[in-house]
Amino acid sequence: MATRNQPLPKTVLCNICSPDMQRTKPMTNEKQTTWDRLEMLVCPSCHARLSDCAQGLRCTTCNLIYTVTESIPRMVDESWLDEATSQEMVAQDEHFAGLPDKAVFKPDYHSRYQRRRMRRHLGDLLTDLKQDSTEPLSVHVACCGTGYEVEALLGAGWQVSASDLSVQALYGLSKRSATRGYQVPYLQADVLHLPFGDNSFDVAVAVEGLHHTPDPLKGFCELGRIARRRIAVIEPYSGGLLNALARLGLAHRPEYSGGQARRLTASLIEQMLSVGRLQGTTTRLYLDLPPGPVTDWFGDLPVIEPLLSGFTRLAQGMLRGIRVGNRVLLVADCK
Repeated sequence: MATRNQPLPKTVLCNICSPDMQRTKPMTNEKQTTWDRLEMLVCPSCHARLSDCAQGLRCTTCNLIYTVTESIPRMVDESWLDEATSQEMVAQDEHFAGLPDKAVFKPDYHSRYQRRRMRRHLGDLLTDLKQDSTEPLSVHVACCGTGYEVEALLGAGWQVSASDLSVQALYGLSKRSATRGYQVPYLQADVLHLPFGDNSFDVAVAVEGLHHTPDPLKGFCELGRIARRRIAVIEPYSGGLLNALARLGLAHRPEYSGGQARRLTASLIEQMLSVGRLQGTTTRLYLDLPPGPVTDWFGDLPVIEPLLSGFTRLAQGMLRGIRVGNRVLLVADCK
């Protein structure tokens, strides 16, 4: 976490993409951090350059110090976080602490139905992100959790890095990647205040993360700030019939953290695409049966699962026309 030190003289903000960037003190990776490109990082508070110091990484403008604990750069200043976000961070750490293999290695231990659902969403994501590109691109996965999307993007040939607000989630990512035999750079960061300069990556992605924040719109715009070409999110969606069912308690499962989910709506998506340099390219609505004991039991039966998946896809196709679904994939190009 960030700490404060005595003020330093004001310096010029740096652009990490500039080839002639100068630093007061060159940064190295002698700290053996989980993020192997320390020169990419900027202060998430003011976007100024960082320098090495005994405690970690110090902002040369606002003088915040970001510690490196257990090799993980902690690029978060808790003074930014409102009470709801602080509680969410604690809840997520408690959720991810000591996760069983079922959670770390999802969807391996999920029902056949859930695996099919997750892979269908991820396949659409990979297709929509690639589009006209054939060369390997850099992608940053914010709100990465234990790394399911990270692993899929890496396997598809992307140059992947990751971040999450929960350090416990990053421990899960470390376990998953070590077991699978790959390595990606990662650090702790808040998706509302990412520690990267403008246009740092070709693509930025967040899956099932923005609805945990107090301001999904700000998180979406922050992804757009660090991306050169395209951003994508997959999030819970509310609209039409789903809102009515939620009032009856028949939709929208409670969040595991106990927090208030800020699901995307048609009006919020419109706001997202009207801000800054983003323009919509793809919006896909899905209708998925929520996980639970009954769904998981039936969804794991070899005979029943295809029928359950077929029913879901049929209902989804019928309801998409009236903009009803409970999950949305949104892809936007950076102008």
